[in-house]
Order: sequence, then structure tokens, then C-alpha cells
Amino acid sequence: MSTSAEQVQRMLAEVPYLMANPGVTVDEVAEAFAITSAQVGRDLQALWMCGLPGQGGGDLIEIDMDGVENNGVVRLSNADYLSRPMRFTPDEATSLIVALKAVAETATGALAEAAERAGRELGALVAGVPADRVELRLAAGDDDVRERLRRAIEAGSRVRLVYDNASRGRTTRPLVDPAAIEVREGTAYLHAWSLGEGAAREGWRTYRLDRINELEPTGEPAADHGGAPLQRPWFDDAQQTVTLDLAASARWVVEYCPTTKVTELGGGAVRAVFPVGDPGWVSGLLLRLGDQVLAVEPAAAAGGARERALSALELNRELFGEPA
Repeated sequence: MSTSAEQVQRMLAEVPYLMANPGVTVDEVAEAFAITSAQVGRDLQALWMCGLPGQGGGDLIEIDMDGVENNGVVRLSNADYLSRPMRFTPDEATSLIVALKAVAETATGALAEAAERAGRELGALVAGVPADRVELRLAAGDDDVRERLRRAIEAGSRVRLVYDNASRGRTTRPLVDPAAIEVREGTAYLHAWSLGEGAAREGWRTYRLDRINELEPTGEPAADHGGAPLQRPWFDDAQQTVTLDLAASARWVVEYCPTTKVTELGGGAVRAVFPVGDPGWVSGLLLRLGDQVLAVEPAAAAGGARERALSALELNRELFGEPA
């Protein structure tokens, strides 16, 4: 029997759930664990063959598979030793505490208080997580500004920002429709639709919260611009790679960067598969190589490079105006 680590972790949680809910349906189990009914069936088939080490066939977990197949109902027994969910390990608890600290740093009001309280309680419940083990520092800006931004987002209100742009060395006053706040690599950002006053173009912009000095309400409602383009990883846990077709002049990259596969394409060009831990690395590499990159797979991996290139063009226009 071959099972993935993810499936094993899920089954360790499924057993206490099934013990506490005798007669639950397959569909209800699937909904509770955010998986398909077919996956529930595969989990049950695996659990049917499980038991404590050293015990015989009569000591395995018992599941009424006829009831599962004929009626879609799950009844499990002989698994009292797994009647309670597994406790968090110190590392798992630490990861959750870090996430809760991030929420507490960027949220305000009741949500921030709830995150702080949950983090304290989790640290007290799990042995091996000393209070000084986790230190999180976020660039999240002024608490009052962040709270007013959150209220403007919830109310759908248009605001004017007083924004210190470090890269441009000056303060701007963009009129925006705020949409969402996101934490990326330790820094909190506001995603907002800029109304494009003056020489600036209208469109989505990203503003660092720690550079927003003031927030001026306009009394106007924000318009509907669709969903904010939040920065999400373009890879998942099962596919942390990017494939690049590189011209002959860029094949040096495969000698300096780790690859999992390199294929000759002819004429000196190569197709290389790179393991990726940070999408920002891919963006920097694509901008550096430019047209020496012949193809990118998945295509979404080029999104970060495209966003940075457009920001650079926008900066050039604001500083020097539109080209003649």
C-alpha cells in the first residue's frame, strides 16, 4: 500500500472525525475535508488495512465497506487509540503562531485582538514552543492609517493618499479606490485602483503601507473595478518548478543555477526545468535575460517580471513624460 504524506496526515484527522460522527455520509466527509468523494473512498480503503504495530488482522481498523459502497454511509470502529486528533508538533505550532502574528500586525480592532489571543493560547497549549522563539517584524505602517484604510475598503469609499515614494524621491497624492491589503515577504501593501490624475495612467497600483503618511476621505463611493490582482504564488506544493526555453547566448544559466532537467533544442538553445522557492527569483532572471528567454512554462510565472517592467515604464513616464 502506497500513500502520500498528505494522505497520511489527512487520515489521522479523518479517524477521530469518523469516530465522533458514526453514520456520516461520504459526501459529508468530502465536504469536511475539502476533498472529492472518490478520495474519501481511497482513504477508507487505506484505513481498512491499518492498525497498531504488532497486532494481527483482527486488530485492524474496522469499516463497513458494504455500507460505504451501497448506501454512501461510513461506520468505523476498533480505532479507539486514534479517537482524538493528533497534537501539533512544535514546528507546526510555530508556523501557525507566525501566521497569527502576521494577522495581528496587519489587522486592527477585534480581528487583531482575536489573532493575538489565539497566538498566546496556542503557544501555551503546545509544549516546546518557547515564547521567545517567534519574532515577527512586518512593515505595516501606522496603526491609525491602516485602520482607516480597512474601514474605507469595507465601506467602498474613495480616498486620497499622501504617499512617500522612495524610488521616486518625492511625495505624491494619488486618488484611489482601495481594494485589499496583502502581506508579501514581510511588508504590507495596499492594492488600489488609481484614478490616474495628471500624467499618471489609470489602473491598479500597489502601495506600501509604511509609506502612506495620511489618508484623506473624499466622501465619494469607490467604483467597481473587478477583483484586485493580489500577488499569489503561481506554483503549488506539487509543482514548484518553472521551465524556460533559453537561447544559446543564455545557456550559461543552467551551469550556474540548479536544474532538474535540461534538454537540447538545437542550435545551442536549451530547455531547462528550474526548482523554484521564490517567484521573485524568476522575475529577476527573466528581466535580466530579456529576449534570450524564448518561452516560459507555466506562462503565469512571467507575471512578476511583467509587473516590474510595467512599473519601471510608468516611473519613466512620470519622471520624463511621454516619448515624443
